[in-house]
Amino acid sequence: MYGKIMVAVDGSKNAELALAEAIQLAKACGSEVTVAHVIDNSYLKYDQGYIDPAEVRAALKEAGQALLVAACAQVQAQQIPCKTRLLDEPVAMGDISMVVEQAAQEEGVELLVIGTHGRHGTRRLLLGSVAEGLVRHTNLPVLLVRG
Repeated sequence: MYGKIMVAVDGSKNAELALAEAIQLAKACGSEVTVAHVIDNSYLKYDQGYIDPAEVRAALKEAGQALLVAACAQVQAQQIPCKTRLLDEPVAMGDISMVVEQAAQEEGVELLVIGTHGRHGTRRLLLGSVAEGLVRHTNLPVLLVRG
């Protein structure tokens, strides 16, 4: 059914649930899983003051890589092939859904799995802003996992 599944993780509870759902689907379909994390570079829009943006970026990359390693370990523990993508697009500055969609297209993904609300909380009433962006703009099937 789905040979390649991409799941987006951000460290939130809903992302953990989305990862668990992607693992179940991959196991049932014999799929490979790509775990993706997007560095949110929206901090670049604002005056940094005395904070070094290079240090912030390095810390965000390190935290993102740690998320990916942990998530991929969960996938591989179920004997499912796993790849990771750390997505760092300064040009996108906050448009995380666009970055996820672009990575999915590059990977030849057949299904995107994402939690309905991530670390940004409930910016939207019914759906998180990243999930909403994906649903509105991608041509790929999107599985929304609700907490």
